[in-house]
Amino acid sequence: MAPNNMTRTNIPFFLAYATDIFESGDHLINVINDILDLSKIEAGESKLAESDIEIPEILGFSMKLIEGRATEKEHLVRIDTMVEGIKLRADERLVRQMLLNVLSNAVKFTDKGGEIKLAGEIGEHGSLRISVTDNGIGMKATDRETAIAKFGQIDSALDRRYEGTGLGLPLVKSLVELHGGGLEIDSLIGVGTTVTIWFPEERVIRCE
Repeated sequence: MAPNNMTRTNIPFFLAYATDIFESGDHLINVINDILDLSKIEAGESKLAESDIEIPEILGFSMKLIEGRATEKEHLVRIDTMVEGIKLRADERLVRQMLLNVLSNAVKFTDKGGEIKLAGEIGEHGSLRISVTDNGIGMKATDRETAIAKFGQIDSALDRRYEGTGLGLPLVKSLVELHGGGLEIDSLIGVGTTVTIWFPEERVIRCE
């Protein structure tokens, strides 16, 4: 029970404190889950629960998950998809996890008022390519390998402003490789980053 002398001015403090506790706990759970997922993959224990996924639907769902954080930073977010009538044979939970990790990075590493685009297209040889493009801080070519290394942290004065475990992109890389695909990074310091997740043609289903 709250003490009798609690005033209205006390309430925002307690709400903010509770929010901090929740966000810290949520962050810790995400870190633990990422470590467990990587451990399962390395041990060969990760199994794919495959289904036929509607691409526009999963892109829209993933974007909604980060809209709150994007709004807080006044980011402009949009989906640019050219994959109508296309399904993907994959593990839906893991695809969502990949997209959420990449989108979360885009929000985190893009300063206030930035732009983030989620796009899907059919690439050469019939592969499905899903990319997240931002106009954030970017990274040097020499830092890209570090970014996809487990617990890799790019050591620069600019990047040290942003907290993280270095598990996001390595986990995405491992998960998409489970599907026979791959991860590509195109980035320039001060210009932005495009992270592309691609799936092989044999997982792409064209609906009639």
